[in-house]
Amino acid sequence: MTSTIREMWHHLAQQPESYERKQYYTFGRVLGSGTFGEVRLATFNPDGREVAIKVIKKSALSGDATMVIKEINIVHHLHHPHIVKLLDWFESKDKYYLVFQLCTGGELFQKICDLGHFTEEDAAKLIRCGFDSIAYLHKYNIVHRDIKPENFIFLDKSHDAPLMLADFGIARIMRSDDEILNTMCGSIGYAAPEILLRQGHSKPVDIWSMGVVTFSTLSGYSPFWKYESPNSLMAAMQSDNVEFDERYWWGISDHAKDFIRRCLRTDPHDRMTAEEALQHPWLSGEYKATRDLLPSVIENFNARATLRRAVMKIQAVNRMRKLSQGHSNSNSSASSNASNSFTENSTTVVADKPHLADRAPGSDNGAADDAPRAQSQEKNALPGSWVGQ
Repeated sequence: MTSTIREMWHHLAQQPESYERKQYYTFGRVLGSGTFGEVRLATFNPDGREVAIKVIKKSALSGDATMVIKEINIVHHLHHPHIVKLLDWFESKDKYYLVFQLCTGGELFQKICDLGHFTEEDAAKLIRCGFDSIAYLHKYNIVHRDIKPENFIFLDKSHDAPLMLADFGIARIMRSDDEILNTMCGSIGYAAPEILLRQGHSKPVDIWSMGVVTFSTLSGYSPFWKYESPNSLMAAMQSDNVEFDERYWWGISDHAKDFIRRCLRTDPHDRMTAEEALQHPWLSGEYKATRDLLPSVIENFNARATLRRAVMKIQAVNRMRKLSQGHSNSNSSASSNASNSFTENSTTVVADKPHLADRAPGSDNGAADDAPRAQSQEKNALPGSWVGQ
């Protein structure tokens, strides 16, 4: 089809101007899918390079394309060796197409479980990559707001492949260092207490989430796995007392435990910044234990069971629903809106993802394969995250 004829066809079909760029891509298999669309493997025809294209249905956005435009505006300008690159984007009359750098090395915990040996030093190297990318974002007043193991993926399958941060669907650019965000957002098990309590939040929420990721990377389970009731969960999150079960934490350095405690401080102002985390002794190259952590991590992270995963999904969603009701009593309207913003839909961009939320240490029942995410009835999140009103 010649260029002139193609342009005429697009005009008659009422396609946006950018739709012309779709001709440069050959679409392949579906890599993952969700309520709002899917991710497809594709080939960039001019040079044969493989890419991942996030296809978002406009109909699923209820006429509000703000979140897509915000994601494009954020990711398009990011250039960091540990952040997945947005290479291109275009739209049709009914879909958005976001073209990303293809990462084929698997998610963080998938690769850890495939290793034959995993030490505290190995964990520190991975966590440093995560904080390096977050420090870069925070330097430009960008808050990711959905930090979790599933959003850390390896560029390829090589042994020394770089760890990449992905999924900026609910990230925000702050107008100033002291701006306070109020959206109910994040992933269950990783969201900071100030988000759950609707107290307003900013950059420190990413530090809290990284504290949970660090704890889970070293042990294979969540620091708050055993708290079933909303009140006990919030009390634990606000206690500034992280419990390190000696069965799984023996031989792990005090530097590592101090690092986690400083990430999981209840008061956001008391948490380390990302830059401070990079200078912490645990990440700056000082002593780390050499014990092989892999047996304990695998014991606590069994992604094969299905019954336990399903039960935990429902428990976690119910817990979040109760939290949104029980801690907003000072504003009954806000409480009602928060309650309505949670559903039991837990769609995901990547299928069959193992997950650590609410994981019981030593349990052989398996882990939740994907954190249940609440989705607003008014402003829907992109695949892979939840966002409230």
